[in-house]
Amino acid sequence: MAETVDPMASAQCQEGAACLQEVLVRDIRIAADIGVHAHERGRPQALNVHVRLRIDPLSEDELGQTIDYNLVLSYATDLAGQRISLIETFARRLAETCLRTSSVREAEVQVEKIGALPNGLAATRIVLTRH
Repeated sequence: MAETVDPMASAQCQEGAACLQEVLVRDIRIAADIGVHAHERGRPQALNVHVRLRIDPLSEDELGQTIDYNLVLSYATDLAGQRISLIETFARRLAETCLRTSSVREAEVQVEKIGALPNGLAATRIVLTRH
């Protein structure tokens, strides 16, 4: 017989234990005006973005307790519309934007620049924590 698990109960921490829940938005594929080389400027570059957000465990089954996945996608898309030289800068700005949401305690952003290398994958990752 299958056991029924209350998702709110499973997200709660035991007394005295630190607990965070994660929200993942992976494989956001966008084109951005990004790059430092002359051949990259003004020519959209393919990025693959992964976002991991740590939030307080939900106390209610309400969207307002977390962060909307579509909001994260919108943040990345809006950022792709800006002229940025480095994927490191893109990752930092996206993480900072996500941290502005009150439920987000930590933001980890990984950005992969598809086609930047003839053999390999250029990428960066940043983790920002709210204190």
